[in-house]
Amino acid sequence: MIYYITNFKFNSFIGILLFWVPLAFCAVGYTIRTAKDYMEDKTDRAKAESEGTSYSPTVTVGTLIGRGIVSVVPIANIWAALFDVAPELFSKTFLVIGKLFNIPLVPKRKKQA
Repeated sequence: MIYYITNFKFNSFIGILLFWVPLAFCAVGYTIRTAKDYMEDKTDRAKAESEGTSYSPTVTVGTLIGRGIVSVVPIANIWAALFDVAPELFSKTFLVIGKLFNIPLVPKRKKQA
């Protein structure tokens, strides 16, 4: 048993599984979320300037630093990948799959004249 724990291949696999996969998942998810929030901020700012009101930005330096730190810290990136990034990314994936296979099991009846 001790041999497997000290084995380089086993440690590499655990490192990839518990650090690098969540880090990549968080990096992709947070990049997509930041780009989406940035585009929304641009439209909100343009709308506020045209109306003469103020707006509150969602993307700030603190947001970017926080997302970067959470992506790099080992246990935090697992939690963020599971509970913050994954639900949004997977829900859209399941919606696309649902639209692809949107075939009724019972076909519609043709109207009789």
